[in-house]
Amino acid sequence: MFTTDAHCDTLYEMTLKGRKFADCQITPQRLRAGNISLQTFAMFTSYRTGHPYEDGLAMKAAFKRLPLPQLCGQLPEEMPVEPTAILACEGGEMLKGDMNVLAEFDDDVRLRLLTLTWNFENEIGTAAKVNATDGLKPFGVELLAEMDRRGICADVSHLNEAGFWDVIRYAKLPPVASHSNCRWLCDVPRNLWKDQVKAIIERGGFIGVNFYSDFLAEDGRATLDDVLRNIDEICALGGEDVVGFGSDFDGIDVWPEGLDHSGKLPELLELLRSRGYTQEQLEKIAGRNYWRVLKTAERMSGRYA
Repeated sequence: MFTTDAHCDTLYEMTLKGRKFADCQITPQRLRAGNISLQTFAMFTSYRTGHPYEDGLAMKAAFKRLPLPQLCGQLPEEMPVEPTAILACEGGEMLKGDMNVLAEFDDDVRLRLLTLTWNFENEIGTAAKVNATDGLKPFGVELLAEMDRRGICADVSHLNEAGFWDVIRYAKLPPVASHSNCRWLCDVPRNLWKDQVKAIIERGGFIGVNFYSDFLAEDGRATLDDVLRNIDEICALGGEDVVGFGSDFDGIDVWPEGLDHSGKLPELLELLRSRGYTQEQLEKIAGRNYWRVLKTAERMSGRYA
């Protein structure tokens, strides 16, 4: 069974914190143990670090040095079998409000997702932790059109509610929440309300369930059952074709017991099987849903036509 993970912060740990790849939650060995054939590595850049563009350059270079195959051009017809890396951006402040910077990164290493904000306001829009009411800025709307042209999905994790609905309004590609959960199960601004989940379902997008305990349980003491409940709830809304995993590994400091690194994903899938999920449903959740969105974005953009 092919498994994918839509978000990790391993490049940040390696580049800005000096952590060895072998000491991260995501490692080649753990990817193989978890049967993960496609891992999305995020360039996490933020005003918190002081130099988001320069940090992005450093993480791009670190991505190129990863001891994993990398997909920096057209996707193959079928999902890779061996662990393979693709690149995303988390925190659009890396772009400095300049479309040429998007081209600089995307032309070199092919961005698949762009998380428009992190936890601060930037040139694109406003973060969920700031307020719920300020929509995308003019550059943000222009950026969505260029992302559509390039086949880069807008990632609404971290974006506020008004910005989310602007993405639904303006972006043509399927919307992605690479690492967000159900807000009616855990009421934190980083999670999604039911109407947001339904909008992603209607647009054929993707939601990667986040393994951060603070986004799974309001008391911060999450269990594997909390992860399963989020998947159950999204599927109950009609989302079995959009839900998957967005672990946030190497970007979180608390996680459900028994889910502390990428090698544990087969155990999570077996728990889903025990709850009555069919083999077809498991294959979708494990990886097919995310792969479909990536392929759809590429096709809709016409980039490789």
